[in-house]
Amino acid sequence: MPVKADLTDLHTMKAHLRIADPDNRLGHLGMSQLLIAPDAYLGVGDAVAAAAGDAASNIKVVVLKDTTPIMRDGADLKHSVEALLRARFHVTPVALGKLGEKLHVSETILEAASNAVADADIVVTVGSGSITDIGKVACSRHDNRPLIAVQSAASVDGFTDDVSVVLRQGVKRTIPSCWPYAVLADVVTIAGAPESLNKSGFGEALSMFTAPADWYLASIMGLDDTFHQAALDIFAATGGGSLDWSQGIATGDTDGVDPLVRLLAVRGIVAGITRTTACLSGVEHVISHMLDMYQAANGKSAGLHGAQVGVGSIVAGVLWHRAINEDLVVPSRLTLPSLENAEREIIEAFGDLDDSGALASECLSDYRKKHQSIQKNWGQIEAVVTNWAEHAARVKPLVRPGLELRDALIASGSPATFPDLDPPFASSRVRWAIRNCHLMRNRFNLVDLMSLLGLWDGPTVDALVGLVDGSAHQIAERQEQGVDRDVR
Repeated sequence: MPVKADLTDLHTMKAHLRIADPDNRLGHLGMSQLLIAPDAYLGVGDAVAAAAGDAASNIKVVVLKDTTPIMRDGADLKHSVEALLRARFHVTPVALGKLGEKLHVSETILEAASNAVADADIVVTVGSGSITDIGKVACSRHDNRPLIAVQSAASVDGFTDDVSVVLRQGVKRTIPSCWPYAVLADVVTIAGAPESLNKSGFGEALSMFTAPADWYLASIMGLDDTFHQAALDIFAATGGGSLDWSQGIATGDTDGVDPLVRLLAVRGIVAGITRTTACLSGVEHVISHMLDMYQAANGKSAGLHGAQVGVGSIVAGVLWHRAINEDLVVPSRLTLPSLENAEREIIEAFGDLDDSGALASECLSDYRKKHQSIQKNWGQIEAVVTNWAEHAARVKPLVRPGLELRDALIASGSPATFPDLDPPFASSRVRWAIRNCHLMRNRFNLVDLMSLLGLWDGPTVDALVGLVDGSAHQIAERQEQGVDRDVR
């Protein structure tokens, strides 16, 4: 059903869901307040009071934060939030992580956060995605204690869902956590955040134009039962227009940052109510996870997830464009690979990253489940491939061309090639990540289908990498010279 209303208004969103989901297949939207405004942080005291109810005058608030200052109009936002809370409540600030080091969502940090909030009535997080994920896990470990998240950057869509991304055996995994009671997205603070964070968020947002196609594909193959049309209608309503506002991200303009915050907020809500991140996490995300895996295995800091997803979205967009418009998906090519061969590929792909073998074992465990599902649903997979033209027509509106996504990244000032990322990745490592991304986890995506068709090989991957890393630089040069863009 077409949607025209502002779905960042939670009353409107919940009303729409009641109509769009008459069978109650979707999960409960457990967030009570979403405030996206230039001065949203000022509402933190009222949000805490609303969450506490009648006990508001006598509650304990724990503020979880990292060690990095967050500036807003010359003042530290964390100090400002704590001052607002101290005027009304008993407040205990808790700084997690080491000074000067990036905070990671590891089990050690999660345990420290869980211990810190054990006696709290309400938990407040101030910061970007990692500290919010930590707060959600910590609160979930204490009977879903109310969490107020003060959002300081538009870096990810994980502020408004009920899951968290954690590191497990060096591999990023998504685990259940809890809905925040309220999210306060302070647009002025977000516009003034480090450019790399909001640009990363824009890269993350672009997966809305590729990942739903992977989700639909897995569904029609019989490999994912979470697909729901209401989610696609919401995506179309929120992200169906022009991306011209992306230029405001490059300049830190609130008029550009505001739509980004809203886009990411709706994405998070949809992931929460569908009970899966698969609706927004396809080929582009697993490429990013592969790069993170390599960094972690070598004791190096991971790059910004969203920035990597943005470049990965170009790859996914190009690949989907080929699958839709070229004569690739035909029954004569379809072959079920043996599990033994797949296991050998996984060991070859991941064995040298970890002497203990734990990393390869983690990937093997997930892939075996996928292979079993593929075998079980082989007849359905054959039927989909036989009727591919029908499904390609259904998928086409879900995908924007990869080169269009690349243009939007360039306009926003975001990385548009793998060498542009921080850290940059050598072509050989990028090829490794793309070539083996379907071997990492249980979810089925377009790369899995290309592999079943015998079309996923070195030359194919080389061509994709060459297109992404070559043409983006060419168009950037054309824009600087004032030449019209015509590479589509």
